[in-house]
Amino acid sequence: MNTSDDKSWVKLRTVEGDITAEMLCQALINAEIPCEIKRSMLASGLGAHSVSLAGNQATLMVPQEHIEAAKAVLEAIDFEPGED
Repeated sequence: MNTSDDKSWVKLRTVEGDITAEMLCQALINAEIPCEIKRSMLASGLGAHSVSLAGNQATLMVPQEHIEAAKAVLEAIDFEPGED
């Protein structure tokens, strides 16, 4: 995760699979909200990026100052946010 700037990155949501994470992160970027994906140790260690890898999760990270706007984007695209 590129956090070289002064932004304080926070967890937005953990989702199943990298493909879902990539799509949601791109939606955030399209809404001009910076987004990074923190991949699970399992996926990172194996170099695997798919939804079919059992237990594969990815966490969407956004700057603290964009958290409410990011939640609104996920709600607007009707993504089930879960309990995270």
